[in-house]
Amino acid sequence: MIPLSWYLVVAFVLIGMGAYGMMVKRNLIRIIISAEIMGNGVSIALIATALFSPVFTFTGQALVILVIAVSAAHTALGVVIMLLYNRRYNTVDLGLAVSAKEEATA
Repeated sequence: MIPLSWYLVVAFVLIGMGAYGMMVKRNLIRIIISAEIMGNGVSIALIATALFSPVFTFTGQALVILVIAVSAAHTALGVVIMLLYNRRYNTVDLGLAVSAKEEATA
């Protein structure tokens, strides 16, 4: 059987990759995808903890279902924000919109 530490390492690597993507990338689509990657890392950590814990047998799976529901709502909200941002600035790149706004005010 695979030890718990391997599951947690994979989960923390996914969370780290998602956090890196959210901090570094300027494209709104990539930011939303990075948030989803972080949610998958959290789900792996919850399932692995529930798998190896004698107390939390069903709780981890129920929490993952909750994480999936929150993630779906988060993605829908992110897509709506992205569409509104695209309508206003005609781009989904955060860097281009900020520079275009600065040029318009100058």
